[in-house]
Amino acid sequence: MKKIAVLFYALAVTTLLIAFTQCKKEPVCELVLRVHTTTTGVDTAAPLPMAHVRIGLEDNYADFAKADGYTDANGVFTYTFKYEALLDVEVTYDSTYYIDEVYYHDAYYGTGRVKLVPDETVDQVILVTRVE
Repeated sequence: MKKIAVLFYALAVTTLLIAFTQCKKEPVCELVLRVHTTTTGVDTAAPLPMAHVRIGLEDNYADFAKADGYTDANGVFTYTFKYEALLDVEVTYDSTYYIDEVYYHDAYYGTGRVKLVPDETVDQVILVTRVE
């Protein structure tokens, strides 16, 4: 009878521990930046593929609050951050090419600021203008 009581007690304690112990999921902050060219600073023109995106520009930003990369073929840059933050964004694009022996130089620049929210996807457009 004692063996059954001890077994029942051990089973009850194990069940309670499992029931009341949860693995708390770390909140994440998803960021989707859409980079588009603009001529007036207000209108949205074509997306800009292969634009260089830098997030967390200042030296005092922690490493987990920085990101660096390029937009995809649709002009979209995505990144997942661990913590909520307000971050500065800088986008640059510089391309030099020749077509029929004619030299072309395209350069675009734009900045912005994003506010990351835990467990949400922040979708923001960054407009870049041509640099002469």
